Amino acid sequence: MGVAVRILTADYSIFQISFTRNFFGFLPILLLLAYSKQMAALKTPFSRHEWMICAMRGGVVSLAQLFLFTAYSKLEFATVATLAFSGPFFVTALSVPLLGARVGFWRWSAVVMGFSGVVMIMQPGASIFSLFSIFPVLAALCYATSSTIVKLFPADRLSGVIQFRSQIFAVLFSLLLWLGFGEFVTIASAGDLGLFIGLGLLGGAGVLGLVVAYRMSQPSLLAPFEYFGIPFSLFLGWWFFAEAPLDRLFPGVLAIVAGGLVIIWRQARAKPDAGA
Repeated sequence: MGVAVRILTADYSIFQISFTRNFFGFLPILLLLAYSKQMAALKTPFSRHEWMICAMRGGVVSLAQLFLFTAYSKLEFATVATLAFSGPFFVTALSVPLLGARVGFWRWSAVVMGFSGVVMIMQPGASIFSLFSIFPVLAALCYATSSTIVKLFPADRLSGVIQFRSQIFAVLFSLLLWLGFGEFVTIASAGDLGLFIGLGLLGGAGVLGLVVAYRMSQPSLLAPFEYFGIPFSLFLGWWFFAEAPLDRLFPGVLAIVAGGLVIIWRQARAKPDAGA
C-alpha cells in the first residue's frame, strides 16, 4: 500500500489519495459481509454512543492517512514504515486512560525503550532531522487510538459492521478535507486508476484481515509477525525507489522491535486482570 501511495503522491494530492483509498475501502468490507451471509447485520441499530465511536474512528483514521501519506512523499520509504511501528507503544499507553487497563513495570519499560528507538531514528538536533519524521509517529498515534477505542464496542457487534460504519465517517472526513484543502486532478491513466483502486482494496482488506486474524488466534502469537514488515519495507524501498537508509534506522530499529516484543511477551504472560 505504501508503494502505491509513494507513486501517486508525485501527481495527486494526499487529500485525493486519502478519499479514494477510503471510498474503495468499502469493497472488501461488503465482500466479507456478503461471503459470510451477514449483509442483513448492516441494519443493526447502534446507540448514539456507538455512532460517536464510529465517527471518532473515521476522523482519526483520516488524520492518520494524511500524516502517513505526507511522510511517504517526503522521507525514505523504510524510515516511514519503521517509525509507524511505534503504534504498539501508543496502544499500550492509551489503554490506561481509555480502557482502564493496568500496565505494569515491564510494559512501561518497553514503551520507553520503543520511543527511545523512535528518537534515535528521528535524530532531533542533527543535520538530517526533518519535521516530517514526526508525521509517521503522529499517524501511529491516530491508528492506535482507532484500534484502542474499537474495544469499547459490545463483544457481540460484528467487526464488519463496525468497520463499515466507521468507514462511512472516514469517507466523509476525507472528502471534507479534500474539498477544503486539496485539489482535484483528473486520473491520468489506467495505471493510476489501478493504483487508486488497489490502494483501497489492499488497505481495506488489510484492516479486515487483521481483525479476523486477531479474533481467530491469540494476539501474542500473531503480533511478532508484524515486525517482518520492517525488513520487507527495506526491500520495497530498495527495489522501487533505490533507497537503503540503514545508517539512519540502526540502532533505533532494534529498540523499537525489542520494545514491541517485550510488550507481546508480557501480554502473553499476564492474567486478564493483572498489570504487567
